[in-house]
Amino acid sequence: MKKFIATVLIVTTAAMSGCASNMTSRDYSQSTAMQKMKVELGVVDSVRDVKINGKPSPIGGMAGGALGAIAGSNGGGGLGQLAVMVVAGAVGAAIGAAVDKKAHDADGIEITVKMTSDGSLQAVTQAKDAAETFSPGDSVRLITGHNGDSRVSH
Repeated sequence: MKKFIATVLIVTTAAMSGCASNMTSRDYSQSTAMQKMKVELGVVDSVRDVKINGKPSPIGGMAGGALGAIAGSNGGGGLGQLAVMVVAGAVGAAIGAAVDKKAHDADGIEITVKMTSDGSLQAVTQAKDAAETFSPGDSVRLITGHNGDSRVSH
């Protein structure tokens, strides 16, 4: 039974870790598809790599804690076994939370664009896309949705 529960927790954690949002300039959410957007023209002023910190879920910590407690239940008996379960559960929760956070992080880029219309500088951060790279001097479009979310595209 313990092996079954551990397997279910591992599969659930692995499935949930695939939920990271890595929106590139070519990705649209359902709420922004088929919506009118403002398009402004500009030239890339600078580009730098950034880390986009995703929003982790509690699943990793809970699953890690449960797996740690299950693993700790196999040793000893009485109060010693309880102590081992508590410590193993805490360590498992910490490891699970760290793995979950890492699964939700993404590599990104911050693109600073000099607007053609007024010369102002606008910075947009978006997920890195190997299929669409940006360099200073590139002519680009700054696309802004009705909710204020922006993206840079060629």
